[in-house]
Amino acid sequence: PLKLVYRGLGELAVALGFGPVMLLGAYVVQTGQITLEPLVLSLVPGILIALILFVNEIPDRRSDAQAGKRTLPTRFSAGAIRAAYLVGGLLAFGVVVAGVASGVLPWPTLLALAAVPLVFRVHAGLRANYDSPYALMATMGTNVNLNLVAGGLLLIAYLATILVSRLA
Repeated sequence: PLKLVYRGLGELAVALGFGPVMLLGAYVVQTGQITLEPLVLSLVPGILIALILFVNEIPDRRSDAQAGKRTLPTRFSAGAIRAAYLVGGLLAFGVVVAGVASGVLPWPTLLALAAVPLVFRVHAGLRANYDSPYALMATMGTNVNLNLVAGGLLLIAYLATILVSRLA
């Protein structure tokens, strides 16, 4: 009923819903507490999921604009959208680096940085295929894989952290 996508808030709502709300909510249900670590960690999948929506909106930008949807791709140039994707993708991994540097996240979460090349691959795909919806499909798939790989690497990092702490 709020029609957030028509107000230009769809991407933000998705980032919050699939990041902090979901991850922090699950953490609170399981532990009964709110801490900084899951909040910081939740920003990573939140940003990456929002980037899936962001890229998937590109082929629909003209029809979305005609329908009154104010998605980011309807409001900004192709160059701005590509730059925003790169900034968003690198920001997700910057959260991991900042989290480790500040001591909020365990150092094995740096393993997620192995997924950074996928950010550049999607960015290159956006440069090459921005105006070609069918050619953009492979880039969209890579973007989904970015989320899966980064999340999987974070899971492995946390499992390793738990295992090492139990053995110590």
